[in-house]
Amino acid sequence: MSNPEEFENELRAVKGAVPDADESEIAKEFSRYKDEFLVPPKHALPNVIKHFQKAAGMEVSAPNTPTSRAAKSVDRFSDLASDDTNVTIEVEVVTYVPRMQMVRGEEKQIAFGWIEDNPWEEGGERTRWDFKDWGSHAENLSPGSVVRLEGVSVNEWNDKRSININQTSRVAVLRASERKVVVAPSEPTSIDRVLTMDGFATVVARVIAAEPRTVNKKDGSGTIDLVKGRLADDTGTIGFACFGEFTHPVGTLLKIEGAAIRRFRDTPELNIGERTKVEIYHDGGFASLEDLEASSVIQIAELRDGAADVAITVQLTSWNSRTFTGQDGVEKTVWGGDAVDPTGVCRLTAWSELPIDEGSLPLAVKLKNVRVRSWQGTPDITVDRENQIEVLDTIPWEAIDASTHSVEVDFSELLSGGSRSGVTSSATVISVQSGSGIIHRCPECNKAMRDGACRDHGPQAGIEDLRLRIILDDGQTNGALILGRDSAEKFLGQTMADVQAATKDDGGEAFLADLRSRMLGRQHTFTGRAMIDAQGALLMADQFSLTEVNLAESADEVRNRWGVFA
Repeated sequence: MSNPEEFENELRAVKGAVPDADESEIAKEFSRYKDEFLVPPKHALPNVIKHFQKAAGMEVSAPNTPTSRAAKSVDRFSDLASDDTNVTIEVEVVTYVPRMQMVRGEEKQIAFGWIEDNPWEEGGERTRWDFKDWGSHAENLSPGSVVRLEGVSVNEWNDKRSININQTSRVAVLRASERKVVVAPSEPTSIDRVLTMDGFATVVARVIAAEPRTVNKKDGSGTIDLVKGRLADDTGTIGFACFGEFTHPVGTLLKIEGAAIRRFRDTPELNIGERTKVEIYHDGGFASLEDLEASSVIQIAELRDGAADVAITVQLTSWNSRTFTGQDGVEKTVWGGDAVDPTGVCRLTAWSELPIDEGSLPLAVKLKNVRVRSWQGTPDITVDRENQIEVLDTIPWEAIDASTHSVEVDFSELLSGGSRSGVTSSATVISVQSGSGIIHRCPECNKAMRDGACRDHGPQAGIEDLRLRIILDDGQTNGALILGRDSAEKFLGQTMADVQAATKDDGGEAFLADLRSRMLGRQHTFTGRAMIDAQGALLMADQFSLTEVNLAESADEVRNRWGVFA
């Protein structure tokens, strides 16, 4: 049954038209339209008013129905009013969570999720709204896609606005997404497949971590008790959050039917709610807890922003602390350092003092139930408690020099994975973009300025800097590469002062033309970090150089790839 408070605005409208109507009966009527016919309250309003006018023996008024309203096309959510009904706007779909419910004896699907406006401006400011899909538009609302919504309406409840996508609304896909929305089958799905899905899923998995937690509500009205943990089968692991009772200890084999797949940052998670069926499952051939715990240990290359209850072993190469004053005025200390393993480099941050002797570095630590957050676009392992770490007697691999450590990764593989540091890859330069050379940065936020003005702080004198912006392509995918001042000077063999002098007279046109003649169509190698998100890939180079290519070997490689033989 729906929450009557959800109909607060519509209920007042009905009472205004029919003062003697009973509020509980009005709420029941709106609930009937919503639950049985999938009609949002705003669109049910004319019929509900008519219903109570007839019951009261009043003359039935001719309501101003939503379909009679003129169409309104906007670019931003901020241009919408709370009573707008026939709206057209282009948005990016962030999440899409379907829910099955019985409608007049038949199972139908409604869905909810997040959408963001301003989808085309790279790096532009976005506003996120909730939406509800009343019209089974799942095929066109895959997360990551950019769509044009036509004939949608604004809903406002508790001073929060959202979008209703109605049965009569049109959803046009402007940029498709590779992810598809899947409604949960009753048969279990392997965890490795669930990680690529959206919607609902049924899994058979063993509990390998579970911990009660209390979190603050976003509106500050109180707290929520839940259980967070991790599930595993022989194909992989996934985190879960249970917002009800969860009494199953670590090691229990469960069948979890109809859990919602939610994404936190880059990481999917199973949400176990009141509609989810959880039962103990018996399978003598299922992998043991010990085997699953061993196989669930990941490496740095597999870290993803938002992951929780992670098990990993890393080598610490540096360690220090800093003290600061928090927003609450309390002095706090945070510890951190650089971590490596054979697959890459990352940061490690601790909010509790750990048994680490800086003088004993490098040393190996085994971590469990830690979480991952993004730091400067790449994953940061976060340790909250001392019992999450075990200092090992020996490093389980040959000691790594973090200052020179990098892992060679295929270019397409790098861009299709998650954010990571300490990688080396090669691809062909297909564009040297304008804005390469001497630029001006805002003295307040350090962002690059255009035409003497900062997007956030307006006209500024600006501080000169050196930057190169390059597009790389390996024939399958492409990504943008940025060289900051240090890496640009190394690559050019020139100082920033040299470039300033060379570009003084023509504004950099000759400099840019020379770069393009030297670089376009030639393979280059970079070492640095890759920041991957829903907007694409951004590569930051510490080192960049022309790749020495053996033409004969390259030709053989192409012939072998395509099965062409001389």
